[in-house]
Amino acid sequence: MSLRPVDSGAPRPSKQHSSGGPKQLLAPLVDQAWQAFDRAGNLPSRVTPAAPILFFGDLDAYLDSPLRVLTVGLNPSLHEFPSDDAFSRFPLIQDNGEREPGRYLDAMSAYFRTKPYGGWFSSYEAVLNGARSSYYAGKRSTALHTDICTPVATDPTWSRLGPDRAELQAAGVPLWHELLKVLRPQIVLLSVAKWHLNHIRFQAIGPWQALRVFDRTGQGDLRKRPYEVRARWYEVAGERSLFAWGRAAQKPFGHLANIQKREAGAIMVEAYEDGR
Repeated sequence: MSLRPVDSGAPRPSKQHSSGGPKQLLAPLVDQAWQAFDRAGNLPSRVTPAAPILFFGDLDAYLDSPLRVLTVGLNPSLHEFPSDDAFSRFPLIQDNGEREPGRYLDAMSAYFRTKPYGGWFSSYEAVLNGARSSYYAGKRSTALHTDICTPVATDPTWSRLGPDRAELQAAGVPLWHELLKVLRPQIVLLSVAKWHLNHIRFQAIGPWQALRVFDRTGQGDLRKRPYEVRARWYEVAGERSLFAWGRAAQKPFGHLANIQKREAGAIMVEAYEDGR
C-alpha cells in the first residue's frame, strides 16, 4: 500500500526536544491538565472524585519503542473512576491529591498494569496488534492512548454533554496538540465521528486517502455501507506522522471484526514504512 506524503517544500520545523527530555517537557502539560480539571469543577458533568488523564499507558516503554503509536478518543470515560472505588485504576492518585508531575506520570504509566477498562480498549488493541504494537507488554512496540477533546472524565458521555463541550474543548484541544508535540507519534489511530477530524491543527501533508475498504463483514456478508480506513500525513514536531481514521461505533473500529482490525493495523504500518 503506497501513501507517500506530498512534500510541501516548506522548511521543516525544528525538533522539540533540545531543551529537555520528554518527561521534563510533560511536566507543564501535567499542570495544564490539572488546571483544565479544576476549571471544569463548575460543570455538573465533571466526574468527581476523579483526576485528569493526560494519557493512558507506559510512557517509558512507548518512548523506547521502535514504532511510536498513539490511539485517540474524545475524553476519558466515567468508568475510569468507579463509584465504589474511584481511584482503583490509578492507585498512585489517591484522594484527588497527587499533582506532582513525576508521580502523576507514574500513575498514568501504570494504567494497563493495574485495572484497565479493558472492554473498551480491547477494540483498539486488535488494531494495534496488527500494527505490531500493544497497550500491554510483550509486543514489539508499546502504544499510548490520548483524548483529543479533554483530559476530563464526564457523566454523561461526550455525545450527550451539550454546552459543556465547548468549555472543555477550549482547554483540551490545545493541550492534546502540545502533548503530541512531546510524544512525537509516528502513527496516530483515530476512530471518532468524522467531524472531530476538524480539531486536528497540525500542518497537513497531502489529502486524506483510502488505505483499505472493507466491503464485507467478518462473516463474509456484503456490507450495506462499506467501511473505509483512511489516512493522511501531518507534520508533528518536525516529523511526518501518519494519521489513520475509521468511522466511529460504540467502540473504536467497532464496525470491523477483530481479524479485519488486525488487517487494518498491518496496512497502516505498511503505509507508514512506505511513505516515511
